[in-house]
Amino acid sequence: MMWSTWRLNRTALLISLSAIAILITATLTAGLYVPRYPQISWSFSRMCSRWNDVGPCRPETALTLSTLCALLLPLLLGMFVGIPAFAREVDARNHVLALTQSTSRIQWYLAPVIVVFLPISAAMTCLGLALHWATGLSRNSSSALYGPSVSFSWFDFPHFETAGVVLGAYTLLMLLVGSTLVLMFRSGVMSILATLFIFLFIVPVAFTWIAREHYGSPTVESEPINGLYRESEYPPNPYYTTDGTWVVHAGYVDSSGAGVRPRTDRCHQPYPDDYWDPRAWETDEERSERTRLETLDRAARFDDCLRDQGVDRFDIRYYTEDKFWRFQAIETGLMLTFALVAGGVGMWRARRLT
Repeated sequence: MMWSTWRLNRTALLISLSAIAILITATLTAGLYVPRYPQISWSFSRMCSRWNDVGPCRPETALTLSTLCALLLPLLLGMFVGIPAFAREVDARNHVLALTQSTSRIQWYLAPVIVVFLPISAAMTCLGLALHWATGLSRNSSSALYGPSVSFSWFDFPHFETAGVVLGAYTLLMLLVGSTLVLMFRSGVMSILATLFIFLFIVPVAFTWIAREHYGSPTVESEPINGLYRESEYPPNPYYTTDGTWVVHAGYVDSSGAGVRPRTDRCHQPYPDDYWDPRAWETDEERSERTRLETLDRAARFDDCLRDQGVDRFDIRYYTEDKFWRFQAIETGLMLTFALVAGGVGMWRARRLT
């Protein structure tokens, strides 16, 4: 049975493994060149405007394309490898002949999983580890003005999904989902559309935006209200960090820590028309001191207005980067659990094929 499965799927398997090998080679090569430019930090979407650009441009382009391909490959492999692995036999009813031989239905189902799905998933895991190594070197930079910094957090999309072991688990899940759907629908088109929907729901929605921040208890940092500054024309961005910290929530809270959404427009105080005009009897130093004191008073009244609406402080909830591999392990375990469920449904459906 294994030999028959290999003969039927060897083209798709070899093409898939070759494409993954090319991406791994490009990623490792880019990772070797990046340390030559310590003042440059790469982040996703950095690409050359022209291929003849010099410096770090080509390694950055290679990393961007490798990351993009790694993000999309689980979906593409699920649609164009996982689904055809069973569709070609079900559509042509070759499974009827196979199941009349000494092969059991469970063996018939597991053969493509072992011969095709597991090697591809292992190769994708290697790609994820290669991306973690290469992008880890390329996200660090140092400048005389700001000092050492990183251009993105490991928890950011799409780095968490592509730079680590979870990439292999995503791939195995989508391969099993595609194969199970084709056994259920017996329609390649319907299976492709359903696989696309499931992938788009799982990756950017269910886990990236909803579930992942609940894998642990975030660190909470409380700051003063400082409402006038936070609601100014150019407010600080609490979600922007330069040390890889992943901020999951930032906002006003009450004394119990529950989120509060005050009506900040009620607290704005228009400046008088002559606010910035110097007084006739004032020196420049006196004017600066007057405006400083008035600004402090306006800030205090702004905060009092927010306190009247239940605001007690400004909380920032975040995870430090030392939680990255723990989160990777949790999400990988969840993906493998879902893969087992998809495989179980596939085996159940295989036992009822006619």
